[in-house]
Amino acid sequence: MSGSKASMRCAGIVTYNPDLKRLRANLEAIVPQVDRVFVCDNGSDNVQDIETLAAAFPAVQLERLGENLGIAAALNCLLQAAERGTFDWIVLLDQDSVASDGMVDALAAHADETTGLVCPFILDRNRMSVEEYRAMDMPATQRLEHAAKGGAITSGSLVQVKAALAVGGFDERFFIDYVDFDFNERLLLAGYEILRVNTTYLLHEKGKSEATWLRVPRSTPAGRQWQPLYKLGYSPIRCYYQARNRIIYWKKYHRHTGSEGLTEIPLLMALSLLVEDRKAAKLGAYLRGIRAGVRAKVQPVGDGKLVRA
Repeated sequence: MSGSKASMRCAGIVTYNPDLKRLRANLEAIVPQVDRVFVCDNGSDNVQDIETLAAAFPAVQLERLGENLGIAAALNCLLQAAERGTFDWIVLLDQDSVASDGMVDALAAHADETTGLVCPFILDRNRMSVEEYRAMDMPATQRLEHAAKGGAITSGSLVQVKAALAVGGFDERFFIDYVDFDFNERLLLAGYEILRVNTTYLLHEKGKSEATWLRVPRSTPAGRQWQPLYKLGYSPIRCYYQARNRIIYWKKYHRHTGSEGLTEIPLLMALSLLVEDRKAAKLGAYLRGIRAGVRAKVQPVGDGKLVRA
């Protein structure tokens, strides 16, 4: 942890009907690494249990939204809490992510005023073991050039509070999915750097990932490799936002990112038809999301130096 109040670091966790055992592990891992932890609850049914758990940690402060306003709104709640507490940096976490020992210090070692966000290597517990991660040959740090393609997710990221607020925080129209990549793009267009520190990791879980019989070539930190294609196990409502938000993202940033985001939609739909359950419901959700995205009125982002939400 840092010394003066102005330079202290905090963490923020978004909760929505969390598994309390996993949330406890999250808190136990992050509390020793920062000066305060803000938990923003998005209308959980078990909010009283969350409050009881938070009270067991003196450094944890619970913020309640009262209803599910989406992850973007909850992330903005956390940014505002960090600003009120005069924290310069905030580590943003999903409720079921667990920081590795020393992760925050490792990220902070690469943070300065020109950096908007520093993220760790994301170790998906359904796809890779810690031993496999440690055996990988990767550069210690990487400067990320794209917001979405190989970009940084929100969870585990050390975010400069001043920079985040300067670009307008998180766009609440997205609700969930592509919230992080939209935010990243605005940081990049505003001139901030995004770095990944591969010497530290975050234990994370993308949906309910499960390997399928299909194998596809992927670009990895260790090079181009044939890897299993994973089904995500997302709900139909998440499929809706996956399609809708990618189209909105493309409408906002196509002058800078080309077709980034759009090309994934047919692949996601094909994956659902091939290996997911509830095929009809998910396909219908994707189609509704496409229609909503096409109909959405979005102002394209130009070449301005400072880009807000």
